[in-house]
Amino acid sequence: MADVLSVLRQYNIQKKEIVVKGDEVIFGEFSWPKNVKTNYVVWGTGKEGQPREYYTLDSILFLLNNVHLSHPVYVRRAATENIPVVRRPDRKDLLGYLNGEASTSASIDRSAPLEIGLQRSTQVKRAADEVLAEAKKPRIEDEECVRLDKERLAARLEGHKEGIVQTEQIRSLSEAMSVEKIAAIKAKIMAKKRSTIKTDLDDDITALKQRSFVDAEVDVTRDIVSRERVWRTRTTILQSTGKDPTLRTKQPIPAAYNRYDQERFKGKEGNANSIGSETEGFKIDTMGTYHGMTLKSVT
Repeated sequence: MADVLSVLRQYNIQKKEIVVKGDEVIFGEFSWPKNVKTNYVVWGTGKEGQPREYYTLDSILFLLNNVHLSHPVYVRRAATENIPVVRRPDRKDLLGYLNGEASTSASIDRSAPLEIGLQRSTQVKRAADEVLAEAKKPRIEDEECVRLDKERLAARLEGHKEGIVQTEQIRSLSEAMSVEKIAAIKAKIMAKKRSTIKTDLDDDITALKQRSFVDAEVDVTRDIVSRERVWRTRTTILQSTGKDPTLRTKQPIPAAYNRYDQERFKGKEGNANSIGSETEGFKIDTMGTYHGMTLKSVT
């Protein structure tokens, strides 16, 4: 997931709808608060030891909505609505980046800490006011479905009651069949009816249980997702969080004094061969000095 300034640039170039609801700015399935800081540095800050300041999402969005106004009129309107203004030196460069005329800007701080947007699920999660409004509405469709299920179940049970074998019919059949055969047929019919009624009841009860389980699961999932906040993604985890890479470079170690270096120079009374080797055969006093001598004695 990109930073809020890149998302705003993408939506502005593609002319997508940006929804502002209360103190929240919604970009599709992600949202940021209005006062979130972008990574665009305010002109004149971050120099001579001053801390860097960044434009907020609200100030940049207000500039895009009032880009047709001249800068003095825009400043007065922003002051009226108590919104931070985009300074004149940053106006042209920032608008060029947001309109796609430039791929990047020198004022964008890539090492600035990024605010991760709140993910909004389009399938399960809905706004709190929408959920509240839906909860207040009478669930006419659900009540109608439950009523139809009850009527269908009652009709099935009534049909089974009407089909129960009557004792008069058994007595009338006793003349044509034996008592054992009639009893066997009766037991078979009752067993079949019991299994049929049991299957129908199980199907209806299972359907009602599944429906109630799905409703409860959706409510729990909606509550969990509403409190979920995405802090890191596979993209933002690779971005810098403000660490200074210069701190990792090793400082050069200054050269220390070595007492063995003085052995390369010999005194005047030393070995002549060593002196010659040091001065390539020339008679040069490498240990000589003009200390204590006058200008006349030197010339």
